[in-house]
Amino acid sequence: EILLVLKPYVMVDGHKKYLVADKISNVSLTINNKLWGNFNSFAINTSLYGNTSQSGNYTVSDSMVRYPVIAPYQSLKDTLTTAGEYAQLLNNLVILEPGYYFCRITSFEITDLNGKTHSFETNIMKAIEIKVNSRSSFLGEFEVLIF
Repeated sequence: EILLVLKPYVMVDGHKKYLVADKISNVSLTINNKLWGNFNSFAINTSLYGNTSQSGNYTVSDSMVRYPVIAPYQSLKDTLTTAGEYAQLLNNLVILEPGYYFCRITSFEITDLNGKTHSFETNIMKAIEIKVNSRSSFLGEFEVLIF
């Protein structure tokens, strides 16, 4: 599993304003330029951010909003039924042996106040280390200017 935290923000009058949304969806990750999968953040309780305002079609806050994401490896299909599907899984399976890898967060989506979903590309790339006998690796916390 790859663990990470996204903190999307906008600039309003020279100040960072963090987006307040239920969740971030379709966080796309690659490991060594191979698709690892698309993941949603945990849902957050937006009512905890009482001092909010509106910027464009988004609710924003002066307080930092963190969206945690857990990214386990995903196969193309959750339920495999044929020998061909199992063979495809085995041929495309990405197993991270102990060592270093490059992880890239390529994009994510946020739904605005009108219910429209917007996709944002990122340039986030970071080396991660997979340690012996570990199940997960923390990629980091990333502030992302979305516009």
